[in-house]
Amino acid sequence: MSTKTRLTGLVYLLLLLVGMAGALWLAGERRAGVAETGSTVLPSMAGLYLAWAGFRADRADASADRGLEEIADQLAVAVRSQWEAEAQVRRLNDPYPLPVSWAPVDMDLAESWPQLRATTAGWPGGTSSDPQTWATGPDELAGADLEVVDVLLRRVPTRRLVILGSPGSGKTMLMVRLLLALVEQRSPGGAVPVLFPLASWNPAAQELKEWLAERLIQDYTSLRGSAPASLSSMHRARALLEHRLILPILDGLDELPPTSRAVALDAINQGLPLRQALVLSSRVDEFRQAQFPVAGVPVRLAGAAGIELQPLSATDTAAYLRRDAGGEYSRSAARWEPVLAPLRSDSPAGQALRTPLMLFLARTVYNPRPGEHSAGLPDPAELCDADRLPTKAAVERYLFDAFIPAAYRPRPGTTCCWSPRFAEHVLVYLARHLQRTLLGTPDLAWWQLHRAAHRRAYRLLLAVITGFIAGISVLSMGLGVGAGVGLAAGFLGWRTGGEPRRLPVVAFHWSAAGFARGLTWAAAFGLALILAARVDPVLGLLSGLLLGPVTGICLGRKVVALALQETRSPDLASVVGPGTLLRRDRRVFSRLIVEFGFGYGLVLAFGAPVLLDSAATGQASLAILLLIPAFGVCGASAYAASGHYTLTHCCLTLNRRLPRNLMAFLADAHQRGVLRQAGAVYQFRHIDLQHHLAQRGPASP
Repeated sequence: MSTKTRLTGLVYLLLLLVGMAGALWLAGERRAGVAETGSTVLPSMAGLYLAWAGFRADRADASADRGLEEIADQLAVAVRSQWEAEAQVRRLNDPYPLPVSWAPVDMDLAESWPQLRATTAGWPGGTSSDPQTWATGPDELAGADLEVVDVLLRRVPTRRLVILGSPGSGKTMLMVRLLLALVEQRSPGGAVPVLFPLASWNPAAQELKEWLAERLIQDYTSLRGSAPASLSSMHRARALLEHRLILPILDGLDELPPTSRAVALDAINQGLPLRQALVLSSRVDEFRQAQFPVAGVPVRLAGAAGIELQPLSATDTAAYLRRDAGGEYSRSAARWEPVLAPLRSDSPAGQALRTPLMLFLARTVYNPRPGEHSAGLPDPAELCDADRLPTKAAVERYLFDAFIPAAYRPRPGTTCCWSPRFAEHVLVYLARHLQRTLLGTPDLAWWQLHRAAHRRAYRLLLAVITGFIAGISVLSMGLGVGAGVGLAAGFLGWRTGGEPRRLPVVAFHWSAAGFARGLTWAAAFGLALILAARVDPVLGLLSGLLLGPVTGICLGRKVVALALQETRSPDLASVVGPGTLLRRDRRVFSRLIVEFGFGYGLVLAFGAPVLLDSAATGQASLAILLLIPAFGVCGASAYAASGHYTLTHCCLTLNRRLPRNLMAFLADAHQRGVLRQAGAVYQFRHIDLQHHLAQRGPASP
């Protein structure tokens, strides 16, 4: 269908709706009977259906039937752009990538090598790699840096790899470098490596593939669309997973609750076939506890080999700190000499500075950035003060404490809207929110901010606001009417606050099941009006058609009034960041307010002349104008997440817990390296930084 034809159809639909509204208004003004009103409105139903059918056909034509390989190719572009930008923000290559080496894991943490070779050799259809490149034993897995690509794709027969390491040893950094290298070496139509933070998964409540598909749709919203015609029963994200066009890189098994880790390993074995390549990272002790739980049967990740990251050498640490400070012979590098000298010993500072995480914190605190002078910075020699910092843990805590003020210190030529003190206050609050309210998840998602408020208090606030506005607006019609409308609106507000959306909404989609549910509620609501309120049958049915689906208990995504929606061709080569996702949800939220207001306005405009005499109709006009936005906001909040976010954000801003522009603050913290971005959510730079901030007492702004 051409653009001109589509525009004509939409104009026709608009004129049809306006004509129906005018006919109903005239029928109400002239007190027309049921038969006359029906004869006026019913003939337009056929045209309405034809307009909808044309729109539906156009939507089908606009969604080109692209093959999964092409979708995967475009997703690979988005993944590469996303993680190249993130690697730059995290300064993984500044001044150069830190050297990372590894050795094979202990024999009890991986499958036996003969078993791996035998399993792979018996696969139907042959092996995934050349047996000549397979390692003859786990000892040949040792390596450094980007050799990890060769280990995964060629040395391990099953292409399943577990990466273990101590806290801050660089597991996530290595996995990002692995992901980027895999994207570069990927052949057209091949599997796309995607990084999935495991901390947001509940393996006891959600299947692995279901969670993977949800994360894909959240981070790459275009994958929500329908798969090619041959796979029309599933969306693109699920189709890519089913056809093994996603290579899952599962980061952070140790970040799951201890009781969930063994369940997660078993769910991975059950959810991913043995021929599915994957990468899994974890801390060593937590992975061992997951495989050998105190209670229960031992669980092993099927078909997986393992490597363990090694501490940085004293030589690599010294060279890296000097280079980041401006070079070996610079004045800034000379400040490190008191610290670098005992690096080879077992001093607390020497032990602490053996991990990439502590090196990043130290360079941020003590090394100058372009335009800065080292004279005004703290002296690294304070790390050697054995009285203040007697242990490795004390040095690490000191660096965590000094990191936030260092990240927000003033720099020449730049301005910051937030002082280091206020930034630390906000970050401490957000860390406590993640750790205590959201049970330790690292995902800082704006659509979950409403959970920072007490649930019952939040629902009560919505109920009071909506009930008060609605009750006051119709108080002129009588105390009983005002109380009744207020209670009804308050109930709607209570329901809205109790069922916020789990994920943001970015577009509208047609659903036959949702349409059927909407019609059911419409008929029930209209019948209740006719029988209980003795409303004219035509008016009762029309009221049910417009109000029934949004006042029923099953508030869902699809209602009759929202069945006809525009669609846009998805952009598969882009990743949706938190700010973009919020803007899209707000656009949908605003549009929903207009559409719900239109539906409510029609019913109230038609009903007021019928239910009231001519003298009271004028008084009811103001009530109608106030009721429409009140009910419209409640209805829109059931479908979009930004309404709940905005209300909660306003409350927390008034309490000086959050800044006025939270998204700008988070984006700035991301640029400063305090936060990292994982698709549509932010996370703290490291889970240990989140834990450290959450354990601190509330900081004053």
